[in-house]
Amino acid sequence: MKRISYCGESFLTTNCTADALLELVVAFPGGHDSELLELPAVNSDGDEMVVQVVVGPSSELISIPEACAAAEPDTINAVAYLRGRILALTAPSDMTYAEASTFAEYGWDLQDQL
Repeated sequence: MKRISYCGESFLTTNCTADALLELVVAFPGGHDSELLELPAVNSDGDEMVVQVVVGPSSELISIPEACAAAEPDTINAVAYLRGRILALTAPSDMTYAEASTFAEYGWDLQDQL
């Protein structure tokens, strides 16, 4: 698991979620608006919780590996969403239909973002 530190607070989440979160922030183009994300995490008692975090191109996050006896939260959907956003931000604008349709597999829908 990894501890994400941001704005004087921190939370513990899976390695995949932490890595995808940092990769998403790096993928934001300059001038990109902030985004609200909900990420599965573990509290100090080892119970699952959802953390809301607002990130943008200038977010300064720190990811630190941390040993934890708690069970890892289910982050499959969160990681798929983050990876889908990364693809959307970094994909060339002249995608083929087949390439664009892969976004649907990750649950990313342009209509949800408008």
